[in-house]
Amino acid sequence: MKWGQFELHLISDGNVWLDGGAMFGVVPKVLWEKKTSPDEKNRIRLGLNCLLIQTAEKNLLIDTGCGFKYSEKELDIYRIEHETDILRELQKVDVSPEKVDFVINTHYHFDHCGGNTRREGEEQFPNFPNATYLVSRQEYEDANHPNERTEATYFPHNWKPLEERGLLQIVDEDQEIVPGIALVSTPGHTAGHQSVKVESEGKILFYIADLCPTSAHIPLPWIMGYDLFPLTTLEVRKRIYAQAVDEEWLLFFEHDPEFPLGRLFQENGKYTLACEPWGESQG
Repeated sequence: MKWGQFELHLISDGNVWLDGGAMFGVVPKVLWEKKTSPDEKNRIRLGLNCLLIQTAEKNLLIDTGCGFKYSEKELDIYRIEHETDILRELQKVDVSPEKVDFVINTHYHFDHCGGNTRREGEEQFPNFPNATYLVSRQEYEDANHPNERTEATYFPHNWKPLEERGLLQIVDEDQEIVPGIALVSTPGHTAGHQSVKVESEGKILFYIADLCPTSAHIPLPWIMGYDLFPLTTLEVRKRIYAQAVDEEWLLFFEHDPEFPLGRLFQENGKYTLACEPWGESQG
């Protein structure tokens, strides 16, 4: 879709199924199952919605989904479905892996950076050999020094091959990557989690990532059990939500399998979402 001077493409890496209870934290199942239907293992379907931003000169990819580097046990646990993947999706819009200039990782959980690299035999290689891969310093440090709770979702093969080849850029603070595309620190899910603000011709799209993974998570207290710092998530949501309403941002939901876009409204102290279709109507 057209977004000011940019072209935006939703790039899907398929789906992953995660435990519904973990996805909705303290929210009772009797409430969250009204929003989404779990499978026989209590898992809910989550989209792997990455975003390609094309400027006049650059191609930027936000997150890279799960990728393919999983054991049979892991595939069974997470029910990763690749009816499509990021490389096939990029091919559809005539963008080869070599043409990607920047890869922005919102954080280093496997379902957000698994497509950074690929396995060939016993070796790992960058999927985007000419790209600069960006991650926050806090996330980089935490991923390289995981604790007992976080080590199950941090897989070094998703970033070490980039570092070894000089493709990794560690970001210390919020910054503009190219004119109109900026990194915004949004901690809570992890300490180093970041979102991406896309602004052109007075319009703002906000790639909110795991600060609010799906449209069903819009209510302020509907915070994932996966969040390491849920009270931080709550405070950051309040700040981001207020800006989104005041400035009429369009939100992009990374994990929503049905409604990747929506606009926030506030009424009587509560936030509601109006979902919008993906397409030229956003231009």
